[in-house]
Amino acid sequence: MTAALTPYSPPPSDPGVMAQAAMPARSRRGVNFFVERFPPLFNLRGKSEAAGPGGMFCVEADEEPTERIALGETFYVPVHDQLIAQDNTPVYLRAQSSKVLRYLTKRLGRVVTREELVNHVWPNLAVTDDSLTQCISDLRRALGDKERKVLKTIPKRGFVLHGEVIAPPVTAVPVFAPSETSQEPVDAFALQMDGPIIAHILDGQMGLTLGAGRQMQFGDIAEAVSAAKPLAHGQGMAVVLSMGQAATPDLLAAAQPGRILADVSVRELAHQHPGLFFEDLGHVGGLSNPRAYRLSEFGVEGGLVPVSLDQPMLPSVAILPLQNIQSDAPDVLGTVFADLISGTLSAAEEINVISRLSTAAFAKGAQNLADIQKYLNAEFVLSGFFIRRGERLQLNLEFADVTSQRLLWSYRVEIAMADLLGDFEAAHEIVAKIRRAIMINEIRRASIRPLESLQTYTLILAAVGLMHRLSPQEFSKARGLLDHLKDRAPRHPVPLAWTARWHLLRVVQGWSDDPYEDAQAALGCTGRALDMDPENVLALACEGHVLTNLLHRLDDAEDRYDLALETNPSDANARALRGMLLAFQDRGDEGVPDTERALRLAPLDPHRFFYLAMAAGAWLTPGNFEKAEEYARASLRLNRTHLSSLRMLAVAQQKSGKYEAARETVADLMRLQPGLRVNSWLKSSPSADFETGRRFAQALRDAGVPD
Repeated sequence: MTAALTPYSPPPSDPGVMAQAAMPARSRRGVNFFVERFPPLFNLRGKSEAAGPGGMFCVEADEEPTERIALGETFYVPVHDQLIAQDNTPVYLRAQSSKVLRYLTKRLGRVVTREELVNHVWPNLAVTDDSLTQCISDLRRALGDKERKVLKTIPKRGFVLHGEVIAPPVTAVPVFAPSETSQEPVDAFALQMDGPIIAHILDGQMGLTLGAGRQMQFGDIAEAVSAAKPLAHGQGMAVVLSMGQAATPDLLAAAQPGRILADVSVRELAHQHPGLFFEDLGHVGGLSNPRAYRLSEFGVEGGLVPVSLDQPMLPSVAILPLQNIQSDAPDVLGTVFADLISGTLSAAEEINVISRLSTAAFAKGAQNLADIQKYLNAEFVLSGFFIRRGERLQLNLEFADVTSQRLLWSYRVEIAMADLLGDFEAAHEIVAKIRRAIMINEIRRASIRPLESLQTYTLILAAVGLMHRLSPQEFSKARGLLDHLKDRAPRHPVPLAWTARWHLLRVVQGWSDDPYEDAQAALGCTGRALDMDPENVLALACEGHVLTNLLHRLDDAEDRYDLALETNPSDANARALRGMLLAFQDRGDEGVPDTERALRLAPLDPHRFFYLAMAAGAWLTPGNFEKAEEYARASLRLNRTHLSSLRMLAVAQQKSGKYEAARETVADLMRLQPGLRVNSWLKSSPSADFETGRRFAQALRDAGVPD
């Protein structure tokens, strides 16, 4: 989606249009393709006939035209902080790369050291050399500087940017509106890489043999995918991405011309980049082998759009008011944004949000992470700035680990100003990114430090993150962390509630040797947790799940879900489970709103396939088989071996008259679950006594599942 800017027409009293050269340097930081504009600074006179996808607007100044700097075949406009290609199209840069370019253009022909650049671009943050190396690579690619004549590396000293300051043309400078939402974070350090990303390039004309291929190494997944796409999609080669070591023979054997495959480590890195989506292909070459993932061309879910804890257990997050870089004074819009994000984030039970009255002390900017930790006692902080352009705002956000002073992600998004006063949809996406970054960060911390030295919240977040990954080994590690946590806090309900969740997921994933035993263990944990905290939402939802799926006490289960949602209406887990329960009882019209809302509340949940499966089941009951099929397919793209999703898909296809497709789905289902029988399934189903269950069983039977 591209931004829609309305050309600005000055009122009769408009004194004219001024150049921006006199604006303080601070007011232009971090902007790489927008013109700072507030009436009456610029006059957007209209849309060019040659406007690109983002739209082109001509800006004409009454003052002397500003200088430009020729950099090879491109030129840089300092006052707009914009790099322009030879054909007058904009060259978009990531925020950190833009800062590096801006700093170097002020020092043309001079050696600038690595340390100097790092201190300027990432002040008070601990970053690796790879971060600067990536920015330098971005710039050379943007400048078309393959021979490194424009941006030279001086061994053991630093970098020199060669350029020429030139007089600008008399004609207007083109300024381009970017896409409305940046599809990937501009920086991401949340997951520790075990080594470089290795790209295996296999020639489809040479039999896809390892010997016929070559390898390339990258320090960043986005860079690796960017290099792999032209090889796969443009030249028809097969590309396999692995991390830290060569890909396994089974993964290489699964490669196909024109496709990009990845191992599980690379796929985990992709979680930090919403623009990168890998479909789960299941276990290649047998269930004992690792999973394979394929880069999808259609984005997450194929573009599918879905219609209280003790302090020591939780990390604390400070949401600071955003700065208006067009003014040194605090701006109410920055405070409104902080209030919205704080309110949305407060619904997350695994995080404490610092009071907005406390964070208001930092409203004037110049934040220092040491001061944030000292005065707010926060482990994480969200900060940033915004730029006003008429009725739109560009938000530039950074999320950091205060303790280690490590930048976890940066993100840019453009919104309508009215969104801050209405339904601010972007708030849910930002909160999801915060929650995911914290979890990945704590998993990394738990993997490199002794358990005894870890904070309690690190133990619980690492356990939660590991139990939701599709790996039996990491699932087992999660149980070890939970046991350690229970020993450390034997009278706290949270470890017990998550242990109950662990038993349930063990059954859901098909890893349980005795589902009934796991059900009883889960009930034992929820019972003890609810004795300590009768309103613990996770314990209530887990107990409702056991009562529904394993004990078929549906009325009691509905009571648990209702109580959980009275305590926290935004709990996606309880809401999805209640929606499925209602569908089991022929009440699909009541259940669909719950499952749809759960999908909106959990846009990046690691177990989203489970939410999608429940949404598919809810749509089956009122007879919307097309929607049910759409959701089931989306679930399977995230977890190819999820049995419930395969059953949902087969029934949806059978009921909509796609008989051949239904039989093919059942064939896949029976390969994964050869002992499946309709009668035994119906006996174990919570819907057995309802028309929904009987219709579902008949559809399975008609599609080829034996009685």
